[in-house]
Amino acid sequence: MFNQLSDYLSVNNLLTQCQSGFRKYFSTTTALVKFSNDILSSFDDNLCTGAIFLDLSKAFDLVDHYLLLDKLHAIGLSRSSLLWFNCYFHHRRQGVSYRGCQSDYTGIVKGIPQGSSLGPLLFSIFVNDMPLCCTDCNIHLYADDTVIYCSKPTISGINLSLQHDFNSVQQWLLANKLLLNKSKSYSLLFHRKALDIGENNLNLCFLDSSPLESTETFKYLGVWLETDLSFKTHVQAMTNKLNSRLKILYQSVNCFNFLVRKRIVLQLLMPILDYADIIYQNTTASCLHSIAVVYNSLCRFVLRCPFRTHRCVLYRHLSWFAPSARRQYHWLQFIFKNYYLNYPVYLKQHLVLYN
Repeated sequence: MFNQLSDYLSVNNLLTQCQSGFRKYFSTTTALVKFSNDILSSFDDNLCTGAIFLDLSKAFDLVDHYLLLDKLHAIGLSRSSLLWFNCYFHHRRQGVSYRGCQSDYTGIVKGIPQGSSLGPLLFSIFVNDMPLCCTDCNIHLYADDTVIYCSKPTISGINLSLQHDFNSVQQWLLANKLLLNKSKSYSLLFHRKALDIGENNLNLCFLDSSPLESTETFKYLGVWLETDLSFKTHVQAMTNKLNSRLKILYQSVNCFNFLVRKRIVLQLLMPILDYADIIYQNTTASCLHSIAVVYNSLCRFVLRCPFRTHRCVLYRHLSWFAPSARRQYHWLQFIFKNYYLNYPVYLKQHLVLYN
């Protein structure tokens, strides 16, 4: 059923391009590239970008079955398919078993079965019409992670546009019986140059007559973002995490042979360094140096060589790229796949081919 529904949505192009979650050729990286590129483009035009990061409370658990069936009907599913999904949603029970003790079973009246392949796809269908609420701003979703943003020359213009579309999204959430987690929803103003921002202007929008909490850094889809989009916060957090893990591993380094050390680095540590590295490849020289230092530390752990061993020797013995070449290789892979595979339209439209 998952394959049939997924193919049906893909062939008929029924899912919005604003949704990057749980779709073939879509990923957190494509969503981050889209979002960061829009912000950097606004910087080039001397604009500021205001963003609201929304967090939904128990989004998968609160999906109303009857509303979801209506939305499945709206995208053209047949009567037999709707009956199948009706049976799939209803007549389910859940209980808890702990140390031989079994609780009473309770019927499930709402929510999408989590852990199933259908769950994320059904949730994408459920929120598929949310972007229609935004008329003044851009919106992007990765499952239930939602960001609303717009670029304007003035902060007052950003306030008006964000508030208008934020109100519309709140009405949509109310109509679809979903809850906004107020304590985990934030606003952030991206800007490159020094601005004279008053205390009132920091409140980009309001929620229930109270200002939505503003922040200068936010972790979006695993990457730390700050006001100037320099990625300094992300690089520092990433290098600190790798250094702390290396410190622990060095305590047991004598227990590992070369192949085990190499596998540990490639499977447990290097993915931290590689994740969305194409996003921050143009960060500051000091940040790139910090990345190179921790990368060389990973190489030395694998080879167990002295600290003064030159980095070129490390790369040659391991047959690994230098950090800058590794990021460039990932970037070229991304561009190649973007052009030759069915990558999101929101990325393809920015590709310009030269003869």
